[in-house]
Amino acid sequence: MDSIWSIMDLLFAGAGLYAIYAFVLLKTKGEFTTSILMNKEVDIRKCKDIEGYKRFVLPKILIFGISALIYGCIGLINTYVMALPQTFYLICMGVFFVILIWYAFQTRKGVQLFW
Repeated sequence: MDSIWSIMDLLFAGAGLYAIYAFVLLKTKGEFTTSILMNKEVDIRKCKDIEGYKRFVLPKILIFGISALIYGCIGLINTYVMALPQTFYLICMGVFFVILIWYAFQTRKGVQLFW
């Protein structure tokens, strides 16, 4: 059972790194090359205000990326380094899933506002 959790923790940490990479890429080069920002059916060329969308999504993707990375690392620490208090781990899990749901709603809102 621990191997399933450690794989999930690796996936969360990887998603966090990927989101942070998407943030850096969008912030520095203005490129939308990552699918973490929006649905694949959304055509970026049809965006009404691309700069407005960038301003809207940048802080949100950074929050999601940092929280996913932290949560994944906490899970890996819990599995491989030391057992963390269960209450602490459950609180971290709850906070991360609230942020995940918030991020999903925010990306949908961004598409509705800017397309």
